[in-house]
Amino acid sequence: MRRFAYLLCFDPQRRLLLRPGHTPDGAEVLTLPVVRCRERETYGQAVQRIVSGLRVRRGDVVARVEGPAAPGREWREARIFTAHSLTSFADDGGRWFPWSDAVRHVDHLAISELAAFVEGYLGGWIPEGWITLQP
Repeated sequence: MRRFAYLLCFDPQRRLLLRPGHTPDGAEVLTLPVVRCRERETYGQAVQRIVSGLRVRRGDVVARVEGPAAPGREWREARIFTAHSLTSFADDGGRWFPWSDAVRHVDHLAISELAAFVEGYLGGWIPEGWITLQP
């Protein structure tokens, strides 16, 4: 099983940060900041590797996604953490996108409820804590 920690990082204009990445088959894409969890590493420790060096305030909502990334693919377990950047500076070649455009760029992640999650998070109707999303 593969474990990943993703970051939904919003700037002061509520845009979402995307960084260059690759799909499992090697295609170049823009994607959410992501890190694969190391053996015995918690998701919180893994996402800390993403945010170290960034000026962010962590959000209070975390989403859980479990299941195959695509039909016939390896089982994955992921956590999606939220954060708010204190600046609109994007590092590491990252770019800020309006959230509705950004979620269309990351359809390769195969998280069907991602757009609804982001909308609910920004709209304030998803309560603090944990939420489970369908792959």
